[in-house]
Amino acid sequence: MNRSKFSNSLEIILVIQREVRKMNTDQIIILLSGAGLGAVLSAILVFANNSKRNQLDYITKERSEWRKSIKLIIVDLLNGENRESAVNSLRTQINPYGYCRNIKYTNEYYMKDGHIWDLLNDFDYSEEKSQKLIQYLRLLLKYDWERSKNEVRINNNFLWNFLRWGLIILNLIMLFWAGNVNNEVNMYLSLFSVILLFLQPSLIKLLSKLNSDSPKEKTILILTFLVGFVSPYLYSLYLTIILLNFYNLIKVNLLVDILPVILVLVIISSEIFFLYQIFDIDHKYISQIKKIEKNRTDLELKYYEIYNLNYRLKQKLWDIKYNITKEDVNKLKKEQIKICKKLNKKLK
Repeated sequence: MNRSKFSNSLEIILVIQREVRKMNTDQIIILLSGAGLGAVLSAILVFANNSKRNQLDYITKERSEWRKSIKLIIVDLLNGENRESAVNSLRTQINPYGYCRNIKYTNEYYMKDGHIWDLLNDFDYSEEKSQKLIQYLRLLLKYDWERSKNEVRINNNFLWNFLRWGLIILNLIMLFWAGNVNNEVNMYLSLFSVILLFLQPSLIKLLSKLNSDSPKEKTILILTFLVGFVSPYLYSLYLTIILLNFYNLIKVNLLVDILPVILVLVIISSEIFFLYQIFDIDHKYISQIKKIEKNRTDLELKYYEIYNLNYRLKQKLWDIKYNITKEDVNKLKKEQIKICKKLNKKLK
């Protein structure tokens, strides 16, 4: 048995040797360079993969340690014995960008731990405020844990992006066709749809910063959804029906019967995805914080809305007032020349 295996191996080696002898020098160089290039690429991929894994392990470890420290702070606050040291330790663990924020009760204010900083700045170690702080920290731990789980999950945006790019291509085809046959209505509609489909990721990022408690911003949210998401999907559905009918893949009578169902499905599916993207774990976290805080009246909400707007306007006014112009630069240059002349005279 062993002899037969040995003889088979020997035959394979001899065959390879004969094939190599038939090859010329250039072919051997190409073969070796190909093998070398493959080895180099393999080494680079392994190195990149290991670096990424090490980085993820480090971040995961750091976040795990951070969660442990927050849990210990919660335990100290519950015991009531080491509350002062727990609060001092907490100041080093939360986001420093949330300290003394001028704009209050916005999404960014909550995401940068502004509500925790405001509580700590007026903290009197009473049972009521300690319990409120504990609730904030529990929510913060839950939010960080949910965010960690989302980071390791498969990205569910792939299907949406695949669909979005498919619709962009479909609308671009219609745009070129409509341009060739001078069909202005479809040309402008397809161009409008392409622009909206391209802008959808940016719209989601901008809308996720809106305060859903504000009636004005809620109206903006609804209008953007109807214009930016529903309208391009409906027009793309219209184009699909035209193509199916043109190539006789489906009858018009059948389309008329199922069209209401298709329209409802398109609107519902786009709304579900839109709401999922806008009201993600960040919004869930913020909504839970607002439940812990006292219920603000409409007058208070209006007050802070005007206050935040006034602050932004003051910032713009400040930027305009102290905007550096060419004249300012020229004045500094002239002043520099005068100083240099005086200095040269004294040195002489």
